[in-house]
Amino acid sequence: MLRLSAAPLSSRLGGWALVESPTQRTESTGQQWSFVIVVAATLVAISAVIFDFRLSSQVSLPVIIPPPVETASIQRTVTPVAPPTATADSTETSRGTEPVLAAESTSTTSSAEPTVRPSISSTAAAEPVTSGAISTSTETISDAAAPVDAGSSVETSAAAAEVVALDDPAARIRQYLGLHAGAQLPVSFSYVIEQGDTASSIADRFGLQEATVLFNNFDVYDPNLLTVGQSLTLPAVDGLVYTVQPGDNLDFLVENFQASLDATLAYPANGISSPDQIFAGQQLLLVHGSASVASGSAVTTGVGSSQGAAVWSVPDFLWPLGYDKISDLFGTPRANSVGYHTGVDFVAAVGTIVGSTAAGQVTVATWDPSYGNWIEIDHGGGYRSRYAHLDAIWVREGEWVQANAFIGTVGNTGNSSGAHLHFEIIIDGQAVNPLAWLN
Repeated sequence: MLRLSAAPLSSRLGGWALVESPTQRTESTGQQWSFVIVVAATLVAISAVIFDFRLSSQVSLPVIIPPPVETASIQRTVTPVAPPTATADSTETSRGTEPVLAAESTSTTSSAEPTVRPSISSTAAAEPVTSGAISTSTETISDAAAPVDAGSSVETSAAAAEVVALDDPAARIRQYLGLHAGAQLPVSFSYVIEQGDTASSIADRFGLQEATVLFNNFDVYDPNLLTVGQSLTLPAVDGLVYTVQPGDNLDFLVENFQASLDATLAYPANGISSPDQIFAGQQLLLVHGSASVASGSAVTTGVGSSQGAAVWSVPDFLWPLGYDKISDLFGTPRANSVGYHTGVDFVAAVGTIVGSTAAGQVTVATWDPSYGNWIEIDHGGGYRSRYAHLDAIWVREGEWVQANAFIGTVGNTGNSSGAHLHFEIIIDGQAVNPLAWLN
């Protein structure tokens, strides 16, 4: 309370002044300290709130984004999480509208739990889940639904494509040779006989006719008894693999072996665009040609063949020469390895021209102490003819000859007692009586 002091003052109040009492001064001082404490406490509280807000705002929860799936899309049905409600005891502020998966939510005030259920779609493209809007639609899940392994799917597709591709004979040839899918097929390739192979099974494997296997491999005597490990020469398509000889021209070869001129020119591996572009030593595939049809040999057409390729048939053996008489017949006793005469001896003068009895490939053209100068021709299908004691040889091994082609002359070479032609016909490795086969 205030009271008037008796001390005179020089003031405009006429010498009187208002003076605080000691009690009033003490109360005023206490009120000032209380105000200071309240302000300080308020500042500390505000600082604590700001610090906590900054600290919490720096913490962000990761959003899990599943990796995209190549072969199946994974859709997720998610119940959105309600944002946390701020309370006096909350130690975490709201994260705004950012979605949080239940497995990683650290909010202590939210009771909502999201559910994540995969749904596999085999036709839709995969779409990763982002932090945008969350679908609230409900999807039903089949019990058989499972994540698709992209690697196994690709392998399955590749295997299926390979099975389909191998229905094509050309694809089987490329696979056997280790060539890529677009590789050019060769003129011919070598096939090594495996256990259980026959001429027919090999032909079926590579989309060929059995006759094609036989007349391209004249050393095959029995098409059902092949030697395991033996190498066969096979064309990529039905036809005759032929090595061009000096003086050959394509028109003659096509006519002689009844091949297709257009198909032969069009076959890429032949590398020719016109009949005059062939050269000696060149290997050609005479498409649809047959060794058994050269110069009038018997021929039939393959049943069911879309290409109409000629098939092999038994040769129609011609007489190899004109003769005056036979000096020794087949089967007469002889002091040789088999104990009998394996051919027929035609008496003829030295220098008499000898002709091929049927079309085929020359497999032997050499000299032997017993046969002297001799030639053997393979006619396919296990049929061969042999000409011995020749004076001259006009053909060479590997050469193709037509029926009645001049191959040499009668002589008196080797183990011979006079000029004559020793002539044999061999079927499946066994000598037969030539007179029963000659026409």
